[in-house]
Amino acid sequence: MKPLHYFKIALLFVLFVTVTIGCSKSEEVDNSDKTAPSLVSSSPTNAEANVPIASSIVIVFSENIILKSNAVLTLNNVPVTASVNLRNLQISTKLANATDYTLLIPANAISDEAGNFTKSITLTFKTAAAVVPVGKIFEAENAQLTNGAAIETTIANFSGTGYVNTNAGDVTFSIQIDDDGYYDVDLRFAATYSDKANSIFVDNQKYASILFPMQSFWGSISAGKFYFKKGLHTIAIIKDWGYVQIDYLKINRDVVGPVPFAIAPALVTPAPSSQASKMYNFLKDNFGTKTISATMANHSTNIDEAIWVNSQTGKWPAMVGFDFIDHTAPTQSWVKYDAPFELSKDWWNNNGLVTLMWHWRDPLNKTGGFYTKDTNFDVSKISDKSSNEYKAMIADIDVIAVYLKQFQAANIPVLWRPLHEASGRWFWWGAKGANPCKELWITMFDRLVNYHKINNLIWVWTSDADVSASSWYPGDNYVDVIGMDIYAGENQHSSQYVAFNKVREFSNGKKIIALSECGSVPDPALMKEYGDMWSWFMPWNADFTRADKYNGATWWNKYFSYDYVITRDKMPSLK
Repeated sequence: MKPLHYFKIALLFVLFVTVTIGCSKSEEVDNSDKTAPSLVSSSPTNAEANVPIASSIVIVFSENIILKSNAVLTLNNVPVTASVNLRNLQISTKLANATDYTLLIPANAISDEAGNFTKSITLTFKTAAAVVPVGKIFEAENAQLTNGAAIETTIANFSGTGYVNTNAGDVTFSIQIDDDGYYDVDLRFAATYSDKANSIFVDNQKYASILFPMQSFWGSISAGKFYFKKGLHTIAIIKDWGYVQIDYLKINRDVVGPVPFAIAPALVTPAPSSQASKMYNFLKDNFGTKTISATMANHSTNIDEAIWVNSQTGKWPAMVGFDFIDHTAPTQSWVKYDAPFELSKDWWNNNGLVTLMWHWRDPLNKTGGFYTKDTNFDVSKISDKSSNEYKAMIADIDVIAVYLKQFQAANIPVLWRPLHEASGRWFWWGAKGANPCKELWITMFDRLVNYHKINNLIWVWTSDADVSASSWYPGDNYVDVIGMDIYAGENQHSSQYVAFNKVREFSNGKKIIALSECGSVPDPALMKEYGDMWSWFMPWNADFTRADKYNGATWWNKYFSYDYVITRDKMPSLK
């Protein structure tokens, strides 16, 4: 063999040994790495509290990691996106304030380069509550002043360079909102002449009425809790009675929001009729998601408004209302005393609902007055059982009981709404203030429920959104539903969530809330958007039902186009 051949053979042997040893060493490395990546740290740490919502969620492992392409990581059971940078796993998400979070990384989602997968990993933490910003002040002297509103400096201790006397005019503030949400709006005011009621408009829509109590010094009053979307808005104080002094408007972000509802499970009447219970359960089951359409009778002798609505839309409202306005007056041939019952009986037989109210004429003077200005009847005598006033009130309640028993005998449940609009004081039952009115309500409840054994009534108290509204409330043991009578003005179909939420707040969310009377009906789409889905809505009769400036055929057709507006054809039998 030639020397060259020996050299080639030796070279091949060396190469073979080198490759073999190299392969053996490689196999030894792979075989030795059987440890999955371990968690070294995380931000936030496990069980950490008060985590800022701007925080990033980062998990750090002991070695470089690989995220399996089809792995599903979840945050509070919602899939989230994740990315890898060497040893770091970062979660992409947006956090909310005051929220408990659980991040779940499932087993076999993360591995090292050798293919060793981690077990499942769980990380819990809670974000911090939102920081309530200091209230922002908008000086009235910098607002838009119209129709005679003027800057003054007469009342001492004003803020800024002056204040505004509205006189017979209006004040409009322009405000910039940085984030969507609820905001508390307060006004610093004086009312040197007398109590003054004026309206609050937001973005040219009426949302509230405020009674400014007479005072010659500066004080604060709530205009309401408003929901604003990010952007520029206007808040205006529009003249009703005018003549109030405004120093500034103050806005605070409300991070809590409206009181949650926890509606009372049963009626306040002991052992209510089965039909009344079924009606209440129907109201309760639909409250918050649907609203019931209603019309008010014209002087309780007909259902002309319901007939008109049907003629314009092809559908019937689900509810009709009647008034016992003439039922305690001396017998008159022209009064159709049985009309409310006879009309209600037919309506109920067609699965409709019935509500009854009572414009209660002066119990002592049968000339017919019920407005405070038309009678001197003293409701405070309700506490004196020996007084003529007390005896007259009981006698009238007993007369009404006879008619209510017609409904009871026919198994017709009734949404019973007496003593309405008491806090306005324009009816005699509210003329002497809250306490006599509440005592009269409780006396009536006891007389009808316990003495007359009438058990088919659902008791509807009518409130307003004034700061004193809670002081008029008879109490949870005597009220099933809280109604509101809101006349916002012509062509005012905006949400009335401000008033809705004020009642929701003072009743602690325990009671169903209804728009028991109104002029222009809020657009149900806006009810849904702003959360004021009234149990039912009932415009007053005549023009309030038929005229285009309030409702009219176009609006009724629009109301009935929503699947969450209940018409009579959608009503179940509650018999």
